[in-house]
Amino acid sequence: STHTEPMVSTVVPEHKALQLIGALQREGRFVDFIMQDLNHHSDEEIGAVARVVHGGCRTVLQRYMTIDPVWPGDEGSRVTVDDGFERQRISLTGNVTGNPPFTGTLEHGGWYASEVDLPDLTDAADPFVLMPAEIEL
Repeated sequence: STHTEPMVSTVVPEHKALQLIGALQREGRFVDFIMQDLNHHSDEEIGAVARVVHGGCRTVLQRYMTIDPVWPGDEGSRVTVDDGFERQRISLTGNVTGNPPFTGTLEHGGWYASEVDLPDLTDAADPFVLMPAEIEL
């Protein structure tokens, strides 16, 4: 009888990140958009492309994760940050003196990935290929 070793996954965290970028490229042409020099395009051209990129990338993020605001509410609204706030989630800017509670203006609600569910990569997949070259014959 032959003894076979159990398959050990070679997926590392960097591969998962590359997998997500690859999905953003396939669905929303994210890498194409970011790597392109936009200085030679009009605002109208950029706006038209941005709409396509936005729709595809939004679809990917909604497929693989749940993203919630860190601080729900309208930007520009007055908020109070109580004692014991999580410094990883809330960044205080401006004239930060004294001790909480702090009252200020919500400049950006932040984003938090509450769930992430990326599919497992197959051993055949090369995670470094974000999108293969396309050659029409």
